[in-house]
Amino acid sequence: MNEHLIDSSKAIDFIRNKGKEAEKLKLALMLGEKSATTEKLNDHLNLQNSDGGIPLRMREGSLSTIGPTITFFKDFLILDLKDEIKDNLYRAVNFLLMNQHEDGFFEEPQSIKNFEPSIWESPGTDPNRIYCSAIVINFLLGVGDDSYRNFIIKSIEYLSRNWRDDSGFKSYPHALWNAIPSFIAIKGEEDSISRRGLEMLQTFNLENYPSSSIVWMIESFINAGLENHRFVTRLVDALIHRQTLDGKWESEDGEEYDATTTLTVLLVLKKLKYI
Repeated sequence: MNEHLIDSSKAIDFIRNKGKEAEKLKLALMLGEKSATTEKLNDHLNLQNSDGGIPLRMREGSLSTIGPTITFFKDFLILDLKDEIKDNLYRAVNFLLMNQHEDGFFEEPQSIKNFEPSIWESPGTDPNRIYCSAIVINFLLGVGDDSYRNFIIKSIEYLSRNWRDDSGFKSYPHALWNAIPSFIAIKGEEDSISRRGLEMLQTFNLENYPSSSIVWMIESFINAGLENHRFVTRLVDALIHRQTLDGKWESEDGEEYDATTTLTVLLVLKKLKYI
């Protein structure tokens, strides 16, 4: 990989010009400007609800939900700032664990139905349960606390029961790329689901996936402790050429989220020592 293919300065300028305050904060943290960000970091963490979760749509005071909680904290894992926010992170993890059911799956709280949730947020369906379980266990692996291992194992068992070798999971592709690194981390690459799932990931035509999805795949491998996995190299090769002339990487959710995607790409590439 040639470092000159990445224009970090342009990406940084794009975030500073187009990013929201949260993205500018995390950029400053990435650049080592911790002393200048203490107050802003505390203000940012104040979005967290008393139950430990982050509100739906990131709207202060709204219902705590799984997706936003993981989205809110995942960058801090990549930034290696777990110790700095350990109390908030501990509360967030406890919120996630409260949403694990007896059968091992994680699911958004039932009361989310009162807020017109998107299809991937709607509880009561197998695709949602598989998706939520996949993103939660991958996040928990990124937290790196062995005391959560039993929760992860229980969910791995649930996902195993919902696996089909011919078609994978009956869920969104995001579930596959979150779950398979987790399976590899827990059960090894020679495990049948790990092996078959990795084969499926390797069939992905990455040209058809936006930068936001590709960087999410990389994050999933990093969380599972697999940043040196051969598939990560392929993902980085696909991602690095996506930077546009104005310095950004584009999001599948529209230009409003391009700064978020660009920040995540920088965090991941820095973590992997490409920049």
